[in-house]
Amino acid sequence: MTDATQQGNFRRLAREPLQYAPNMVVEKWRSEKTGLTVLWANFDSPLLNAYITVATEIFNDSGVPHTLEHLVFLGSDKYPYKGVLDSLANRAFAQGTNAWTANDHTAYTLTTAGSDGFLRMLPVYCDHVFYPTLTKDGFVTEVYHVNGKFEDAGVVYSEMQGRENSSADLMELKTQRMLYPPSNAYRSETGGLMSALRVLTIDDIRSYHAKYYVPYNTALVLCGPLDRDQLFNTLGEIEARLIAKQSALGEQGPSGWKRPFMETLSNVPPMIDGSKLQQPGVDDADAPADGSKLRADRRLVVIDFPERDESVGDVQVSYVGPTLEEHDRLQALDVLGTYLSDSTVSPLQQAFVELDQPLCTDIYITTNERAGASVISVSFSSVPYKELNSLDTQFVDVLQKVAQSIDMERMKTVLHRERLRLLSQLEMRPADCFSDVLIHEFLYGSRDGKTLAVALDDMRRFDQLGQYSATDWSQLLLATFVQNARLVVVGRPSAKLVHQLRAETQARVELRREKLGEEGAKDLEKQLQDARKANDLPIPDSMLDTFAIPASDTIEWIPVATARTGPEVPGVPLKLQNPTEKDAQVQAHIDQDGVSPPFFMQYDHVDSQFVLITLVFGTEMVPQALRPLLSLYISTLFSLPLVRQDGSNEKLSYEAVVQALDEDVLEYDAAIGLGSNFSETTAIEFKVEIQHYEKAIAWLRDLLWGTEFSIDRLRIAAAKLFQSLPEQKREGRLVAWSLSKSLLFSESDSTGLANSVMQQAKVVPEIVQILQHNPSRIVEKLEVIRNSLFQPDVLRVSIAGNILALQKPRTPWVETFARKQWLANRPRPLAMPWARDTINRLAAQPHKKASVCALSSIESSYAVFTAQGIPEYTHPDYAALVVTITVLNAMESFLWRYIRGAGLAYGASIRNDPEARHIHFILYRSPNSAKAFVEARKVIQALASEHGRMDDGSVLRLDETTLESAKSSLHYSVADAEGTVGAAALECFLDAVIKCVGKGRGHQLLKQANAVTLQDVQQCLVKYILPLFDSSTSVAAVACSPSTEEPITEELRNLGYTVQSVEMAGASAEDSNASGSDQESSSVSDDYSSDSDDRTT
Repeated sequence: MTDATQQGNFRRLAREPLQYAPNMVVEKWRSEKTGLTVLWANFDSPLLNAYITVATEIFNDSGVPHTLEHLVFLGSDKYPYKGVLDSLANRAFAQGTNAWTANDHTAYTLTTAGSDGFLRMLPVYCDHVFYPTLTKDGFVTEVYHVNGKFEDAGVVYSEMQGRENSSADLMELKTQRMLYPPSNAYRSETGGLMSALRVLTIDDIRSYHAKYYVPYNTALVLCGPLDRDQLFNTLGEIEARLIAKQSALGEQGPSGWKRPFMETLSNVPPMIDGSKLQQPGVDDADAPADGSKLRADRRLVVIDFPERDESVGDVQVSYVGPTLEEHDRLQALDVLGTYLSDSTVSPLQQAFVELDQPLCTDIYITTNERAGASVISVSFSSVPYKELNSLDTQFVDVLQKVAQSIDMERMKTVLHRERLRLLSQLEMRPADCFSDVLIHEFLYGSRDGKTLAVALDDMRRFDQLGQYSATDWSQLLLATFVQNARLVVVGRPSAKLVHQLRAETQARVELRREKLGEEGAKDLEKQLQDARKANDLPIPDSMLDTFAIPASDTIEWIPVATARTGPEVPGVPLKLQNPTEKDAQVQAHIDQDGVSPPFFMQYDHVDSQFVLITLVFGTEMVPQALRPLLSLYISTLFSLPLVRQDGSNEKLSYEAVVQALDEDVLEYDAAIGLGSNFSETTAIEFKVEIQHYEKAIAWLRDLLWGTEFSIDRLRIAAAKLFQSLPEQKREGRLVAWSLSKSLLFSESDSTGLANSVMQQAKVVPEIVQILQHNPSRIVEKLEVIRNSLFQPDVLRVSIAGNILALQKPRTPWVETFARKQWLANRPRPLAMPWARDTINRLAAQPHKKASVCALSSIESSYAVFTAQGIPEYTHPDYAALVVTITVLNAMESFLWRYIRGAGLAYGASIRNDPEARHIHFILYRSPNSAKAFVEARKVIQALASEHGRMDDGSVLRLDETTLESAKSSLHYSVADAEGTVGAAALECFLDAVIKCVGKGRGHQLLKQANAVTLQDVQQCLVKYILPLFDSSTSVAAVACSPSTEEPITEELRNLGYTVQSVEMAGASAEDSNASGSDQESSSVSDDYSSDSDDRTT
C-alpha cells in the first residue's frame, strides 16, 4: 500500500493525524481534472460510511434540493431502474441508502459492513448522483400529485405535510425570514413549502441539478478503514465516468462559477435591528405586547402553530455570532452554552426550569455556523402562555447577574467534561463525529486544505480556554447575549388555526372536485397509475445477480472478552460455553479479586478509555399501584439531596450532588426500559474514566439509598413533568405507541403502560395536586418504590470497558455497594421481567379492536397494527422470521414500493417484538394510514398466496435474489449493533443477560439465516405476517389529524375493526394550580393507596 501525495488525477491537499486519538487520520484530496473532493477519516471499525455531499444553495421555497434528493434514488443513466441503487446496496452488506437535505447541503449516505461492497457501491451511487434519470413519472409519484380523491399526495409532499405546521418548523422558518433577505439562501425552506410543491415542475429540478450537481461542487466524505490503493482504483473508475460524460471542467469549475454560500450574496451576514417594525428584505416584526417603545437591540415576532391545548408554547432567541474564521470564539461559545444550560445546577436551568412553576421545561443553546456569520439560538420549550412575550427579557436579566459571578470551579469541570465527551464520541460514534466536521470543512473551509488542521484542533482550543479568566468568560457572555441585539420568535399555540387549516384543506379538495368532476377524478387516477407503471419496471435479474455478495470474513469485528460473577440467574449460566483465551484471561482477573457479590455481574472487555456501568433492575417487586410514580422517581434520581452511605453521614445539598457528579462522572442517566424495549425494567448508566471506577460505585450506592425526598425538589420535578405533557401529546408517533400499549397491556401489571404518555397525562396532574396538599403521601410511596425496586434478586450489572485495567474490578461491589442484609441472606435471583408477562387478555389473542386519537398538532397520521408473534429470541422460527421481515422492510422492496413509492406513507415497516410476543406493522407520516394499511394488506396477501397476483394484474414473487439480498443486509444489522467498542460490549450483555440467548447472538443469527429457504419465508408470511393484516387477528392504534379521523375510522370499520375514539387526558396549567378544596381526587386516592407487595408473576 502506497502513501503518495498524488494518486492518478487526485492530489493530496492535507493529511492530519489526530494527536489525541491514536490510529485516526484525516486526509483531503481533490481531482485536478474534475474538482471532485475526497475527505477520508481512516480508523478501525467494522462499518464503512460514505456521505456524498453537494453544496445546495436555493433562493426560494420550492424545495428543489429536497425533491432532487428523493429523485436521485429513482434510477440513473447506467442503472435506469427505480430501486436498483438500494437493491444493490442490500447485496453489499448494507441496508439500502439514505440522504438528508440541510439548509446548505444535501448528503447521500451509504453504510456497509466491510469494505468490499462499499467500494463496489461507490461508482453505482455516484452515477445516480451525477446522472439521475429525473423523469416526469418519477416526479408524479415521489414529489407531488393529486390523487383520484382530489387530495394532495406524493412522498415529499406527505413528508412536508407532517412537518410544515409543527411549532419547531414554523419558528425556524420565521427566524430565517427575520434574519435574511430573498437574496440570501439561508432564508429558504429547502424542504419545500406545500404551496410551492404544488406548483413545482420536473424542469425546475432538472435545471437545478445541471447547475449544482457537478464534481467541483461535490465531496466524497468517507469514514472507516480502507486500503489506499483499492480506494483510489475505485475513485479512478468514478473519474473516468465523469470525464467520459464531459464533466471534467477543471479543479475550480468553469469560468464564472461561484462557490455556493462563500462567493454569493449568502455570504452577507444578517443584522438584527428592532428600531423599526418594517425593514427592507426581511419579515415585519410585531409591536411589543406591553405597549413599550421599540428598541434597537430587541426585535420580536409571534407565530401561531396549530394546537388545541393553548397552555404552553415555545420561545427562540437568536443572535448574530462569530464568523467562520473565529474558531476559538465559536468553541468558547459552545463551552459557555454548556456551562449555562447543561445540568440542573446550571444558571439557566436554575432560573427557568428548577422552579415550583417552571418558566419552561428545557433550554437548548445551539450554534449554526454559516457563511457571513454564525447564528446562536437559545430555545425554551413548553413555556406557559402568559410568559411567552416576556421570557426573553427575563433571560437577559438573568444573564446580566450570571456575568457578575462566573463559577470558575464549575467552568473547569465543564471544560474537562467537554474534552472527555469528544474522546467518548470518537469511540462511540466516530463516523458521525468526523462527517459533521468534514462536511463543514468542504462547505466552508479553504479549498487548498489549510483549514483542515484548524477544524480538527479541538483539544488545543480546550487548552486555550483553560487559560480564560472569569473576566474573559463574563465579557464573552455579555457581548454575545446581553449587549448583542436579539431576535425573539414566539411560538404561540392556536386552537383557531387548527380549524382554519382543516377548512383550507377541505376547501382545496372541494374546489378541485367541482372543477374536475368524476371524469377529472378518473384522469387523475389514470395519470398516477401510469406513472407508477412507468416507475416500477422490473430490474433485470442480471443487474442484481452479477453484483456479488461479499464474504462474511471481510468484516472486521470488534473483539469482546467476557467474564461473569455472582449467583447464577435464570437463563444465564455463569460459565461461558467455549470461552476464548481472552475470555479466560478476563475471568481470571475477576476471580482473583475478592469474593463474589450477591447479585449477577457481567464484565465485557474492549479497548476503551472509559468504563460503562449499567444497573438493570426488574420492576416486578414494585407494588402495582405505585408503578405510575416511577417516572417521577427516575426523573429525580440525580437531583435530590443525599446523605453519604460510607458511614460519615455527610449531607450534600442537591446542588452539591450534581456538581460532584459532574466532576466524577462523564455521563449519567436513568430510564424506564432499555431503549424502546424491556419497559418492565429500569436502567441506570454511568460512564466514567477508568481511574474513577470505584468513585462511580460509591456514587451509585449513595444515589440509590442515600437520597432524601425533598418536597421542594419533588414539586419541581412533578411540575416539569406536567408542563412537558402538552409537547409530548403533539408527537403523533409517541401517541400511537401509547395507544397501542393501552390496548395490549394490563393497567394493573404493566410498568411500560403506567409510564406511557396516555397514562401519565392522567396521573401527573394528580401527583402535582397531592404534592401541593399532602406531600408526605408521595414521599411515603417513593420510599416504598426505593425499597422494593433496588433488590439484589432483580439486579443485573454490566461493566463494559477496559476490564483488565481495573485493579479491583469486583471488590468495591461487595465492600462499597452491596447492603449488609444482601450479604447475610442467600440471594434468590428472579428472572428478568419481560413485557409478555404483563399483557392483557386481548393481547393474548389480538382481534378486532382499534383506537383512534385525533391530534390538532399533526396533519398526517401514525399507526401501529399488532398481532401475536414469537415468545422468545431462541424460538425455532426466529431466524426465518427475521429474514422475512428484512425482505419486506428492505428499501425498494415490497412495502417500500407499494406504500412509500405510492405516496401513501413516508415510512412503512414491520417490527418483531419477542419480548412482548408481538409483531407490529408501523406506518409513519401517512396522509391516511387506513388507506396505506389496505394497500399493504394487498401486498402481503399476494406474497402469501400461490398466484401472487395484485388487483392491478401485477404478480409479486419472492425469488432467490431477493432472499440473498435480505441475508446480505442482515450482516449490516449485526455489524451496526456492534459497530463501536462500547456498542459491541453492551450488545454482549443485552444478548446474554437480558435476552437470554448467549454471547454472540448476532453472529449465530447470520449462520442460522444462511440456512433459511424461500419455503421458510413463505411459511412465516402465512403464520406471522398475514395475521397482522386481518382484523380477526390484530388490533390497531392510530394517531391522526382531526380532518382524517372520520375517513380513517370509517375505513377501519369497513375492515372489521371495532373502533373507539380516544381523547388525550389533559389539563391546562391553570387547572393544575387551581385553588379550591384540599380534597384529593378519588382516582389518585384509589391508585396510590396500596402499599401491598403483591405482584403478578
